[in-house]
Amino acid sequence: KYLAFMDIGGVTAEEVNAVPLHKLLDDSSHIENFGWGRNIDDGKAREGTFYVNAGNGGVLSTEPSCAENAPLGEAGFIQPWVQFGRTSVDYFFAISSLALPTAGTNKLKLLWSEFNTGKILGTDEMFVEGAPPAKSFKIKLYNAEDGELLENDLNDLVNEEELGDEVGYTSRGDPRLFHFPDGHAGVFVERTGELYKLTEMEMKIP
Repeated sequence: KYLAFMDIGGVTAEEVNAVPLHKLLDDSSHIENFGWGRNIDDGKAREGTFYVNAGNGGVLSTEPSCAENAPLGEAGFIQPWVQFGRTSVDYFFAISSLALPTAGTNKLKLLWSEFNTGKILGTDEMFVEGAPPAKSFKIKLYNAEDGELLENDLNDLVNEEELGDEVGYTSRGDPRLFHFPDGHAGVFVERTGELYKLTEMEMKIP
């Protein structure tokens, strides 16, 4: 068993970290550093598996900038379970929630959401202590009522509930994942107050 939690980054990396419960509950156990802050020993600051430069946290999208890759398995630091960054086509702001479903999924072990785009991302790899970050995927979302692909991910549900046919930045819903009592992952869309249940589907590729 382990405790998993998200870490909102600056510019370089958003993370989901995890630590075994037995280490948290054992008073004699030493928990390594997750890389947060500027390290007193080497003077370096980290986001995920990267070193980052000094910067002004109030300057969105550019500071603190990425300096270079940190070595995988760096001694004294816990590697993220998963991490993701930003690209020229994905207008990611930050990770907004996570869920570890125990029902309604076949391969997916961990899901997480993104503030701005309304995307759900996930991995099919279990947390392994000391392993490098797991490979992650953008998850396609379909409406269970009509089978239609949500082209703008969860933000399409904001349009459906509140904004009619409007699409774009103003449809940002701020999704928050949670767990239903039956183990399914659910999502609460803050913009509308609506709740949805998420179920993994197997897609046949022609």
